[in-house]
Formats: sequence, structure tokens, C-alpha cells
Amino acid sequence: MDLIYFFSVALLVLGGTACYLLRFWKRDIAGPLAVLCSLTALVLASMVACGSRVGSDFLSWGYFPLARGLSADFLFRVTALTGWLNVLCLLFGFCVVLYSLTYWRRGTGDPRFYAFALWAVAGASVALMARNLLLFLFAWECVTLTLYLLIGVGGAKAKEGAAKTFSILGLGDIALVLGITFLVARGGWGMLSINHLQDASAEGGRILVASWADIGLFLLFLIAAFAKAGAFPLHTWIPAAAEGAPVPTMALLPAALDKLLGIVLLARVSLGFFEIGPGLRMLLMVLGVVTILTAVMMAMVQHELKRLLSFHAVSQVGYMVLGIGTGVPLGVVGGLFHMINNAIYKSLLFLGGGAVESETGNLELDDLGGLARSMPLTALAFLIGALSISGVPPLNGFVSKWMVYQGVIEGGGDLMPLLLAGAVLGSALTLASFVKALHSVFLGERSSALSGKTIREVGWNMLFPLGLLSGLCVLFGVFGGRVAGALSTAVEEEFGLVSGIAPHAAAISTEVGLWGPGLATVLILLALVLGVVFYMFGRGMRVRRVRTFLAGEVGPPGPTHVSGTSFYLTVRNLPILRGLYNDAEKEAFDIYRVGGMLGATVVNGLRKLHTGVLEVYVTWVVVGVAAVIALLFLLV
Repeated sequence: MDLIYFFSVALLVLGGTACYLLRFWKRDIAGPLAVLCSLTALVLASMVACGSRVGSDFLSWGYFPLARGLSADFLFRVTALTGWLNVLCLLFGFCVVLYSLTYWRRGTGDPRFYAFALWAVAGASVALMARNLLLFLFAWECVTLTLYLLIGVGGAKAKEGAAKTFSILGLGDIALVLGITFLVARGGWGMLSINHLQDASAEGGRILVASWADIGLFLLFLIAAFAKAGAFPLHTWIPAAAEGAPVPTMALLPAALDKLLGIVLLARVSLGFFEIGPGLRMLLMVLGVVTILTAVMMAMVQHELKRLLSFHAVSQVGYMVLGIGTGVPLGVVGGLFHMINNAIYKSLLFLGGGAVESETGNLELDDLGGLARSMPLTALAFLIGALSISGVPPLNGFVSKWMVYQGVIEGGGDLMPLLLAGAVLGSALTLASFVKALHSVFLGERSSALSGKTIREVGWNMLFPLGLLSGLCVLFGVFGGRVAGALSTAVEEEFGLVSGIAPHAAAISTEVGLWGPGLATVLILLALVLGVVFYMFGRGMRVRRVRTFLAGEVGPPGPTHVSGTSFYLTVRNLPILRGLYNDAEKEAFDIYRVGGMLGATVVNGLRKLHTGVLEVYVTWVVVGVAAVIALLFLLV
């Protein structure tokens, strides 16, 4: 089984290399080759997750001494958690490359996209399985690089977003490098072993955060995790990337792989590497709620579907951070379960939006409408994703959010009412935002921009990923108790966390809440059947059409298109929120922009010091030498 895992990674790497080279020869072969490689790797990863020695270490390619006392032992471990997360990564990779065969209306797209996508999945797979921080860091950087390259496939309009993405993720990567460096300086080369760090019984293993230096070390890893996952305040690269990146890129990395890697690192840091106190846990919970509310408020006023979905990709990270921050087993498992659910329905929503873009060439909400008649299967898949992300039962988003809410009740402390209210409000605003999106894209009448266009349902290769991900949303909701029970066992194995959820239970039951999906699912299905019956009766009725009167005058004939973008203009124009929205649109809260302005100020100040006058330079040299001499005297 160990060799099977390495073969799956090698297949992705070699397949990506072949796709990249095919851009100079047989471009049409790159897409089918990527599908074949990703599907084969998915099957192999499933075999590893099902049949390998779970929890066992295995060594690849021997022992490589790099320096005195330092070695790259290339240690991997398949656990129940990482094994199935690896399967999910490869599943997303397969869905995206299959979907991309006809996403671009002309030809099969750029072969570089398939190469970068396969390399990104391979990097994520290695990062999940690696048990050595050097190897983990290498794979982590590979995913960052491939994300930058995949965004760049979008062309000239994606360059700014790609640069911003690389800068913010680069900041997180620098923090990760510094964190690993200080970790080794603190405890020696043995601290490079993830197994050692997560072993509570090992001397020098888990670090009790009891000093300012330990807090700083923890915050370095936290910055890396937040940047990769896209949590506040390091989230602005995701909406920026959405402006020019192809939809499959957004479905694969910001929506799925980056979220998985960032939240897994956060869980390892918060539950494994460090033992953090109530203060830092409260910090995580507060940042989680702030991420939820700020991003969902921005999503409500967006006029472009891809940007709307990108802000929701940020907002959902808040629930994961909030759940892990509780430190309560139910909340932690809920946060990790939400990580999985979010990757599923967020990829589904981006791919659904891509199907609309493929047929209409547009994702501006004002220019869409009435597409449910022409694209019923896409509309159904998007509806399932929208209900899932909004936390509507019996779909998967509800189950994980329910667990997070209960975790907040148990571990929220004095701020529990505010934290819980913020999380529930965020879910309600998410539903309101997707009511706007569903109305603007699929309901009502078509806009004038679509008049005369022939719009059909997309092909099977785009519908299959939509159907598969929609099915997972339903299955992980209806059978959420069983999934959560299995996940709790995996979390206990990975982090030594004692879970309060009985494995393989049919329902999630605790002292603070009860959710039984069986009866609820039956009642919801009955309501849907009745809704369909009423709809079919309604279709037989004739629609009454009358002339339009405006101020006593007869208006021009023709359909009236009501755009959903005006749904929440009153919220946008509220006295307090109006100023905040204006500042946010000017990127006043964007750490990338603020950091750039500070950097420009420093550079301009340094330019003023370079006057070109020799006497000034001599003065600075004398002052510098005097400062060095004074420092040496103080040290002696």
C-alpha cells in the first residue's frame, strides 16, 4: 500500500509534466490525459485510505543527511484523517479537470491549466501525508506556486490578482519558515518531526504556551494557516483572485485545497504542536466570528457571481476557525467537518457558476436571469449548494454548523452569547445572499443581455461533477451523524482528543442539542413533493398580462426584468454601514494595500536620504560606524 501512495503522487507529477509539454505538440490530448491521471490517482488513493496500515509510518527513498544533526527522512503517515482528506483532494482534482474539458467554449483550454492542476493536487497530497516539517514546507510552497500559475492562466486581467495572491500567501509562507526555524532553535532538529510535536507524552513535544516568546511562535504558525485558508485579515487575496482567474481554478484551490491545508495546519498547531490557554482560544473564536460577518456582509452587495462566491469562501472559514477555537471536542470535530463540507459545496457552487459562464459568457447578475428553464440540472445543483452553504437541513452544511454552534455553547465562555449570535446571523445572511444569487441567475425573466441567445444545458462532463458533489452534500447531511462519528474517531487518533460523539451513531446527540436527520428528511421531501405538485398545477394557468401604467401614462410594452442586485441596497445605504462599505470598496481594510502604502512611505523616506551629495553619504557612514562601535561596547 505504501508503494501505491507514492505511485499515485508520481502519476500526478508525471502526468502534469506530460500535459505541460503537450502544449508544444498535441494540445487536444492534454485534457483527456489529465482526466485519466487524476482518476487513476483517485482510485489508488482510495485503496490506500481503505487498505493501508492506518497510523503506521513509512519511509521513502531512505535517509538523506543534509547537515550535522539534520536529515530529510521523508517520513509519511497515513491516518484515518489524512488518508480520507487525501481522497477528497484527488476527488476535487478529478472533478475539476473533467469539468474543464468543455469549460472553455473554444477548444479544450490551455494545457498548462491541466499541468498546474495535477501538480497542485500532488503538492496537497504530500503536504497532508508528510510527517517532517521540511517536506511539509516544500509541498506547501508547491501548492502556493501552482495557485499563482493557475490564476495567471486567466490572462492579462488576472495578473493583478495573481500578484496579490502570491504576496499575501508569501507573507504566510515567510511566517511558516520563521516558525519552523524558531521551533528548531527552541528544541533541536527533533522538532521537525510532526509525530514528535503531536505526542503529548514526548519530552519537548507539545509546547505549553506560557511566555511571550511562545505566543509569538504560535502566532507565526497562525499567520501561515490564516493566509492559506483565507481568514480575516489575510483573506483579501481570494476576492482579488476571483476577478480574473478561471472558475475551475477557484473551484480547485481557494475553495478546496487551500482551505483543507490551511485548516489542517491550524488544527495541528492548536491541538497538536501547542497547548494554548483560554486567551488564545478566545482570540481564535473572535477572529472566526469577525471572518464570518465581514465577508458575508461584503458578499451581500456584490454584483458579479464569482466575487460573491469568493466572499462566501472567506466567510465559511470563520466557522472552521470558530469550531477549532472552542477547544471542545464537539466544536473541533464540527469545525473539521465544516472544512470538508465547505470544500464540497463551495466547489459545487463555483462549478455551477462556471457552467452559467460557459453558456452565457457572463457572470454579472444584472445580465442574467431565467436560466432555470434552459439549464434545469445546473440550477438544481446550484440550489443544493446554496442551501448547503446556508445551513438548511437536511444538507451537510447544517450538520457541521449545528456542531459548531453546540461547541460554542460549551466552550464560548463569557462571550458565548455574542459569538453564537454572530455565527447564527452569518448563516442567515448567507441564505439571504443566495436568495439574491438564485433569483438573479436562475429565476424570473431573462435580461435583455440574453435576448436572442440560444442557451442549453451543459455537457455530461460538466454535469457529472455537479451531480457528484450535489450527491455528497445530500449524503453528508442525511447521514451526517455517521460521518461525524467516523471523523471524531479520526480526530481522536490524530490529536489524542477525546470525543464526546459515539462513532457510527445514527444521530448527533449531546446535552445541549439533538439533531435526528431521519424524520426531518422525510418531512422536507414531503414538502418538496407538495411544492412540485402546486407548481405543476400553476403551470396550467394562464398568466395575466396587462399594460404598464406609470404616473398615468401607458408604459412601453415588453417584459419587465427585476434584478436581484437591488435586493439589499437599503442595507448598503444604512448610515453606519454606508461608510464601512465605502471604506471596504476603497480597500481601506486590505492588509495588502495598507502594507503597500506603508512600504511606499518607507521607500520615499529612504529616497530623500539619497541626495547625491558626497558629504551626506560620509555623514551617514560615520554615524553608522559610531553606532556599531557603541553596540560592541555594550555587548562586551
